[in-house]
Amino acid sequence: MGKHAYLILAHKNFNQLKTLITLLDDPRNDIFIHVDAKAKKFNEQDFNNICKHSRLIFLPMRNKVNWGGVSIMRTELALLKTAASSGTYDYYHLLSGMDMPLKTQDEIHEFFNSHKGKEFINLWEIQPDIIDRFKYVTVFPEGQRVFHTRLVNKAFIGLQKWVGYNINKDVVFYYGSQWFSITDNLVRHILGKEDWLEKVFKSTSICDEIFLPTLVCNSRFKENLFIAQPSKSNKDATLGNMRLIDWTRGESGRHPWTFKKEDYHMLKSAKHLFARKFDENVDENIIKMLYADLAPIS
Repeated sequence: MGKHAYLILAHKNFNQLKTLITLLDDPRNDIFIHVDAKAKKFNEQDFNNICKHSRLIFLPMRNKVNWGGVSIMRTELALLKTAASSGTYDYYHLLSGMDMPLKTQDEIHEFFNSHKGKEFINLWEIQPDIIDRFKYVTVFPEGQRVFHTRLVNKAFIGLQKWVGYNINKDVVFYYGSQWFSITDNLVRHILGKEDWLEKVFKSTSICDEIFLPTLVCNSRFKENLFIAQPSKSNKDATLGNMRLIDWTRGESGRHPWTFKKEDYHMLKSAKHLFARKFDENVDENIIKMLYADLAPIS
């Protein structure tokens, strides 16, 4: 019986996180969670005894994770390192605390057993504005969501373009979704490249969508990708990483759509295994509806 590791990036909505954990709780799974250091209402003791079958491990070191910051890459690496040091897993799945599974654990394990050895990430076409993220120094990599630091970053990139300066000239970059399901062999390859990743991406912007596709596609693991070409209307509507994410209705293309109860039938008919995002403060009904379908029988 293959074991899976679920890696969760959480920062709010901790009642919703409990629902997600309950749906992942299975003897075939272990669950590793990083909670953003900026989250003030988190109490680890609230999660005592929530898992009846899985090991539930909260990372003791909590990073301040900023949108678009290198802190996201570093935190994902910390999750991978913690899980890989705890055991050997057939698959490692990166989720947000605002994700939900769309299938039962039996269905999820059956799918990955039938595609054993495949790596599940999405690849997207690199647009000109994406190149700025890794070709030029970002002065404040953690400040992309703050107006004045974002302005400084943009101005300094403009200056670098004007004088003809750029970085990472010897790297062929790739771009794709942050979320993945990958094998133990790939995880250990990634962890062996941690110093290289830090060197290449420490002064870049929004690298969480670049570091893994770049590392994978410059390695032998590229041959193992489960690839589906992105749809022109919705770059995450296809099955590459088995996540259903709706960018077409999202906020200015920068944030995905938050699913609501009206999306229930679409979610249930999807071939994807997971979906994001959900927010109990926007519509808790869709979360309850999916939970009712997928909750393990006690």
